[in-house]
Amino acid sequence: MAGVSAGTVDRILHSRGNVSEAKRQAVEAVLNKVGYKFNIHTSAVSLKRGYHFIVTTPLAGEGEYWASVSAGIHEALEEYSDIQILPDYFPYDQFDEKSCRSVFDTISKQEADGVIIGPTFRKETLALCRKLDKKGIPYVFVDADIEGAHPVASYTVDQHSCGAFLGRMLMAGLHEGKTILLFRSERRSEERSSNTLAREKGLMDFLQEQGLGNQLVQAIVPQTEDAEEIILDALNRHPDVQYAIVLNSRGHVIASAIKQGQLTGKIQLIGFDLTRKNVECLLDGSIAALLCQRPQLQGFSAIRRLISWLLYHSKEKNERHFLPIDLVVKENLPYYREVIRG
Repeated sequence: MAGVSAGTVDRILHSRGNVSEAKRQAVEAVLNKVGYKFNIHTSAVSLKRGYHFIVTTPLAGEGEYWASVSAGIHEALEEYSDIQILPDYFPYDQFDEKSCRSVFDTISKQEADGVIIGPTFRKETLALCRKLDKKGIPYVFVDADIEGAHPVASYTVDQHSCGAFLGRMLMAGLHEGKTILLFRSERRSEERSSNTLAREKGLMDFLQEQGLGNQLVQAIVPQTEDAEEIILDALNRHPDVQYAIVLNSRGHVIASAIKQGQLTGKIQLIGFDLTRKNVECLLDGSIAALLCQRPQLQGFSAIRRLISWLLYHSKEKNERHFLPIDLVVKENLPYYREVIRG
């Protein structure tokens, strides 16, 4: 249809060069006309080679947030099982900067065809990305997007918008004279999660714009066994609390204290992520609502993007992919079966 040989078409499809601009334009015009798309499966089988992927995300137990990201990655590996992908996993402690630094340092010394990164600490992530850039190893972010890095793609929600969205929800039901209590997780490092910081800024910005900034108070939740006592103490010190919020997946910890203090129904708790424990609290009413960011889809998309990049060196106009922000309550929870199963 383009008036060129099959060999010329093959060179254009796989960006192998040695093709005139006129022939390239002729072939691309035909491709657009017929709606041609690559068959990743067929092309990969013909290459008869394997790919080594490294996956580094925070440690997670069954039913936790990062386990859902991993479930999406495994689902993609099964979907593209005719491509020989050899994954290696390097988990780290998301509450410990030193753990992240040590794991990322190990990864920087490995050889890989692609890397999937669940970034928590900005400084450590940028250091790893610079080393990967130097080696020419493509990488994809899940759950966050770190400014200053150059991933081939990132999959997350707009964290600042998440915070603003939460603020708008609170404003809609907040009674005059009532308080919003923000619970922050204590970390074993000076640096806080980039996602949490962005959500917090989005929330603060919105509340300030609406003149509600003085109705927000904060409390720190430690990673210790006496966390419930500290949470209850904070709630008792602020008897006018209408909403309690947590900007990460530890909503179930706050919910446990609320149940212990027999405050279920009196305080509306809103958190993030459809983890197993959070879902149980949503069902028993100790959590009023959860914001969901589709972690399983993020993991699946990351694998698919690396495969596309490695096979075809395909570039996208927009490498930052922002997923919808879902608000999940008890009534629409059944329609998120795939997320819960992941």
